[in-house]
Amino acid sequence: SMGFTKPRAQVHADGDWHRTVHVWIVNSDQEVLLQRRALVKASHPGLWDVSCAGHILAGDNSRDAAVRELNEELGLSVRPDALRYLFTLPSFFVLNNGAFVDRELNDVYLLIKDIDLQFLRLQTAEVAAVAWVPLKTFRERVAQSDPSLVPHTDGYRRLLVYIDQH
Repeated sequence: SMGFTKPRAQVHADGDWHRTVHVWIVNSDQEVLLQRRALVKASHPGLWDVSCAGHILAGDNSRDAAVRELNEELGLSVRPDALRYLFTLPSFFVLNNGAFVDRELNDVYLLIKDIDLQFLRLQTAEVAAVAWVPLKTFRERVAQSDPSLVPHTDGYRRLLVYIDQH
């Protein structure tokens, strides 16, 4: 670990690399859960994104962070061993004319789970909505660089390649 911590806003102002976790939820109907980011978010407000994501806190391992974020953002309780680690992906964004620099290393996990969305408790500061999207539709939207999706194109493509191979 890096051995030091600083506030998230300072991390984004300074453009430090920091570790995050992404969890993709896919159900047995070959649908992927997308979340719509809250309109109050500093980055990509209102766009559709990975099922669940968050920063890894000091002293956390990424699997524990993934379990915590699923609980906080979606109200979903899962066992750590239900999460399948896929890959780690660097991600780099510069937003707001350089005021917000996001350099992330995303640990990406897959959760195969059938979820009735009406039973989720969405964290309103983070998540505006969630929806099941057929993987075929998601694949088309990624291929078309759909502007309603957060531009995590590499992550989307790697996820889809993984799903195709398994």
